[in-house]
Amino acid sequence: LSITRCNRKRRSISHQETTSVRSLEYCSIMMSFRATAIRRMAASSSANLTAAEREKALHEANEKMRSYYVNRPPIEVLQAKRRESQQRNGEHAIQKSLLAGFLVAFLATPFLGRRIATDDEFKKKWIPSWYDYTIDKPQSEWTREDFHNQLVKTQTELHERAIRGEFEPAKLEELRQSFRELDPDMDEDDDDEE
Repeated sequence: LSITRCNRKRRSISHQETTSVRSLEYCSIMMSFRATAIRRMAASSSANLTAAEREKALHEANEKMRSYYVNRPPIEVLQAKRRESQQRNGEHAIQKSLLAGFLVAFLATPFLGRRIATDDEFKKKWIPSWYDYTIDKPQSEWTREDFHNQLVKTQTELHERAIRGEFEPAKLEELRQSFRELDPDMDEDDDDEE
């Protein structure tokens, strides 16, 4: 604290009994420290400075100290700023936790989806029935073997028909003509797939 503030506090203490003794002790320590520092400075440079120069140097030093305390914002303003920064820190913590939660959910979604799709027991345990939109696969009437037999049968029928001459150009043209009668919008390009 500056000397003038400490002096003001000393004067006000005689008028107020509620002021803490600690602040008085602090002021007296600071004043004695300051006075000691000034005396040392003056003693070390007393040989080089005249009395007027020394007084001028002390006056400039006091003005610098006073300007520091005068330009310093009051403690109430500093406490308000501290409260605002603490509130902002709390808001940042909330935002960081939300970001972390969304990131974890985003990264966990593929693994959970895979587990739900493959593990029926997990799906029954954790997914409610009203939220389960899975569609059961319809049972195919044909087995793989039946489908293979049907494919082989069709290939042999087409082969036998080709041997009998059912796919000659004249017969194919008759077939195309009958299709044109059924669908008049059919273009010439549609039936030229050769």
